[in-house]
Amino acid sequence: MAHCGECKTDFCKPSNLRAHVKRKHPDKLDKLAPIIRNPSSSGNYSCAECDKCFSSFGNLRLHVKQKHSAIFYEALLLDKLEELAPVEKKIYKCKECNCEFNVLKQLIKHRSSHNIIRPRKCSLCQYTSASTDILVEHYKHNHSLEIMNETLEFESAEAFQIWKSRTEAETFASFVQTSGAKKTLKHIKTMYFCHRSGNHRARGNNIRKPKIFGSNKIEGYCPARMTVFTNNGKCTVQFCKSHVGHDQEKDMGHLFLTKSQRDNIAAKIAAKIPLQVILDEVRDSIKNCSLERIHLLTKKDLYNIEHEFNLKGSSVRHATDAISVEAWVNELKTSDSVPFYKSQDSLCEEYPELKSDDFVLIIMTDGQKDLLENFGDDCICIDGTHGLNGYGFELHTILILDELREGYPCAFLISNRSDVAVFRLFFTCVEKRIERKIRPHVFMSDMAEAYYNAWVEVMLPAEFRLFCTWHVDRAWRKNLDKIIDKEKKVLIYQMLRMLLQETDVRSFQKLLKEFLLYCRESSDTLEFANYFELNYASKSEQWAYCYRLHSGLNTNMHIERMHRTLKHIYLHGKFVKRLDKAIGAIMKFVRDKLFERLIVLHKGKVCTKLSILRKRHKTSEGMDLDAVVQNSNMAWLVSSASRNETYEVTELKSDCSCMLNCDECKACIHQYSCTCIDSSIQWNMCKHIHLVCKFIQQLPSSDNEVQSISSENNLVINVNKKDVDISGLVKKSKYHYTSL
Repeated sequence: MAHCGECKTDFCKPSNLRAHVKRKHPDKLDKLAPIIRNPSSSGNYSCAECDKCFSSFGNLRLHVKQKHSAIFYEALLLDKLEELAPVEKKIYKCKECNCEFNVLKQLIKHRSSHNIIRPRKCSLCQYTSASTDILVEHYKHNHSLEIMNETLEFESAEAFQIWKSRTEAETFASFVQTSGAKKTLKHIKTMYFCHRSGNHRARGNNIRKPKIFGSNKIEGYCPARMTVFTNNGKCTVQFCKSHVGHDQEKDMGHLFLTKSQRDNIAAKIAAKIPLQVILDEVRDSIKNCSLERIHLLTKKDLYNIEHEFNLKGSSVRHATDAISVEAWVNELKTSDSVPFYKSQDSLCEEYPELKSDDFVLIIMTDGQKDLLENFGDDCICIDGTHGLNGYGFELHTILILDELREGYPCAFLISNRSDVAVFRLFFTCVEKRIERKIRPHVFMSDMAEAYYNAWVEVMLPAEFRLFCTWHVDRAWRKNLDKIIDKEKKVLIYQMLRMLLQETDVRSFQKLLKEFLLYCRESSDTLEFANYFELNYASKSEQWAYCYRLHSGLNTNMHIERMHRTLKHIYLHGKFVKRLDKAIGAIMKFVRDKLFERLIVLHKGKVCTKLSILRKRHKTSEGMDLDAVVQNSNMAWLVSSASRNETYEVTELKSDCSCMLNCDECKACIHQYSCTCIDSSIQWNMCKHIHLVCKFIQQLPSSDNEVQSISSENNLVINVNKKDVDISGLVKKSKYHYTSL
């Protein structure tokens, strides 16, 4: 502890005190913070014999050895040296035996004497020994086994490898080299051991479970081995061919593919032969029921070979992931596909809110830019996903829906942060890229407000700000665990689903109040009531069906499906640690989606919406036309056959040239709307619309023009729409729910 005598301030180090005095009291530096010279570490060092001074302690000791050698040797080498130039020696102590050493290397060498050689275990009993020779004798005498040895000579190493491969194939055994070759003056010694000999050692944190058939190791010692002595190109092999502890005939599943087999398969994969074709060729090659290890080949083996030979490595630009990502970014920057990039351990002057350890990468190709410009004003979906790299970076995606209601990603953000500041940067770069602000009809994301808050700061507010229904339902199911009683849990969930699917605003508000009162009446549901009121009661416009009628979007499943496609198809369902591989998969996915759109535009495609449209038309063919009643010139009422409800179908457009149309009904998905959930929420051409189209087609031509229904006295039947609507509302003084 250092103390300033002028301003009474304490400092932890004398150097800090001296720096303080230099700033505050420079005229009193020598008095308040004098330099204290330590003779054993620094300062002026003088010789006790000749009074000569030296700047360093090492120079003093060297002077004593050179100039006072006579005195030095007369004092038995050390005594006089330590007397004239004493040194403070460090002491290193062994934790095992408390032995002390002055030199660290001596301690390290001493520690090796404490290393205990791991004993080898008999594979047939519990006997252990540190010597393999003793174990061999144990097998002979205690288990009456015959250990057979033979000596072979080969003219070259190639001949030995051929014999080794043939022997392994005949005996269903593999011999592996566990250590490097040892060179001596006479020969080079190489040892190969049975691959099943030894103990299993779990890697990493031992999280992965062992294989169904167990490890390749038998948890014991197998004496089978090859000791190869190489001299002048010739090989002498001492071969112990007796295996103990495992059945060779049943070991086929524990064998490795040979090097030649792996090379052959790798060549086929490199030639872009499909993996299934390779499997078919291997399985068709079996003859006379002679099963070999190659016939047990699986796609998992092919993936491992593909990874071993780096045949998927078009995305790997460098062995170091950070350098490879930099190469990716530099390559994409040439085509203006990277609006912004900040690596870790760097600072950004333009955006000071980004810290040094933050990582931000924004990707937006020209094709994605065109899609966002054309369809960004309709629907914007945003969501994030984890698990695409080993660094915890999250992938955030902006996705649009085209004219066929197919989802296409338009921009990606990869970052370690998921807050408003990073999303604001993301949307700002997107705005600069397309050179305009976007006002979407629908903005959909999960329940996190960071996405929309950042969007409003940069872009324009959306007409509909919606939560994904799937995310809402998943959050409700998760938090229903707050209710212990199972019956109440089921009842509360049924209430939630009825609240969610209520399409009338007044009825919804009434049901919401009654639901909250019901939940607060019991202590079992009070905690869930507080959770629901805090997170959803004040945000009903963003999740209730009554506030999203005819919005055109209900869930974020386009992004969810995209994330699953990336993980399970483009990344083969594996956890990828490297970020460059994830970037490569993303770019391939974007390329394939853009080509998919070109195919749709030029060749056509039965998209999801069109498939659902055809399915609804087929369902409508079994419905009764008598259920249709005309309400006005452009509206029809359709009675439900399964529920006591009536739906209203309204004509919106008389003509539309979109591609989502029914050829038999001569109508498209935009031409009519219906009050049923299938049409108003999920935005499908429901069966009621198909039935109305069929009803219109069967009318006489004059009636088609007038579009009225007359009785025998030519009186127009007027139906009170208000009465029909009121009859369809849920009016209950108390909750009475049925399972949905």
